Order: sequence, then structure tokens, then C-alpha cells
Amino acid sequence: MTTRIGTALLLGALSLYLSPGLAAAEEADSLEQVVIETATTPAEHVALASHYRGKAEHARADVSRHEKMRRSYGLGPIKGTQVMKMQGHCKKLSELSGAMATEYEGLAKEHEAAAKTTP
Repeated sequence: MTTRIGTALLLGALSLYLSPGLAAAEEADSLEQVVIETATTPAEHVALASHYRGKAEHARADVSRHEKMRRSYGLGPIKGTQVMKMQGHCKKLSELSGAMATEYEGLAKEHEAAAKTTP
């Protein structure tokens, strides 16, 4: 019974964390750290995997947003070297966001594996 309550609290906390604007970023980071440090059951690892898949999804959305902005530069009144610098900025952010998405997917897979091997 205690495990079910703990899992319910964990899932509730993660849902709050994933909901923008419900908690300050510092509090969310602290909550994420506590959950990571105390995850001992398969359900907790599954919840963490879901959390990291959500973060990967957000990072992929950032890739799309930065690529769209990169294409938009040059269509307006700014031209030349400035446009190239702005497009370069967007390209770099897009690449970084893509790398973050890959890392979060990797974390999700690790927690899924932990869920299968945790008694």
C-alpha cells in the first residue's frame, strides 16, 4: 500500500513539474532531483521515463521552432551579414535542442530498463 501511495505522489509531482507555470523552476529542479535520488520501484522508473520522454518532446518542439525562425530571417528588412549571424544562431540552438532531445530519450530508455530489472 505504501508503494502505491508513493507512486501516486511521484506521478502527481511529475505531472505538476511538466505543467508549465505551476511551480517555480528552482522548486521543479529540486523535485526532479529528489525523485531521481529516491526512485526504487519499477513504477517510479516508468514515471521518470515518461518525464524524460516529455522533456525530449519539448526539445524536439524547440528544434522545429528554431528552424522556422532560421528560415524566417532574410524575409524581412534585415539583410546581409546580420541575417547570416541570426540564422547561424538559430541553427546552433536547433542543433543543441536536437542533442538534448537525444539525451532525454537515452535517459528515458535507461529508466525503462531499470523498471524491468528493479524488483
